[in-house]
Amino acid sequence: MKKKIISFTAAAAYAVIAIASSIMISESPQFDVVANYAAMSFGALGEAVDVAVNDGGSYVVYSPSRAERFSFGGDVQLIFDTAPFIAAGLDTDNLEANNIIAEDGYIILTSEGVAGVAGVASKGSAFETMEAIIRNNRRHILYHMDHDLFELHLGGHTFRWARDIRDNTRGMTFVLNPEPFVTAGLDPDALEGWTLANIALDHGRGETVPRLLRNYSFAAK
Repeated sequence: MKKKIISFTAAAAYAVIAIASSIMISESPQFDVVANYAAMSFGALGEAVDVAVNDGGSYVVYSPSRAERFSFGGDVQLIFDTAPFIAAGLDTDNLEANNIIAEDGYIILTSEGVAGVAGVASKGSAFETMEAIIRNNRRHILYHMDHDLFELHLGGHTFRWARDIRDNTRGMTFVLNPEPFVTAGLDPDALEGWTLANIALDHGRGETVPRLLRNYSFAAK
């Protein structure tokens, strides 16, 4: 899938300067923080992990274990190696959700609501592409005030990244609604590397729901 590793150096430097220079958050944190810091913080994340252009022209963010991926471009997707899920009881033939498929050793979850940006590899950098996705999908992107992170909501599933990845142990998190996977045989407690937890929706202040979490920390030790 991977063609080449790309650099976020300029974007990350800009992100560090901008975040460090911020003094206060207004009374409308959802508007201000997403508008001012979501893309820049994503640029900083891109310096901590591998980012590549895949064969379809989209960009792919790899988790440190490379078992999970966030793909953005023409489609916005979460991609997972099937092996840990199958080892935890998942029968991929029984996955019935329309936006989840299993093929060639991967589980691919494609967002039905988040608009992608077509032709990205030839039109702009990964940073510019993510800027466009954030700009075009504001209603799907929330700022979690309690944990100081951004959430791109893909139906019942979420991709999270910290506003400051060097000062937040929740640096990058893949969040899955366990229901379609449990229905297909998954034992959440047996899924290696993942944690089943109750999380609050709506900026961390809303309804509490069960979710599978796969978190990576890049915080300075």
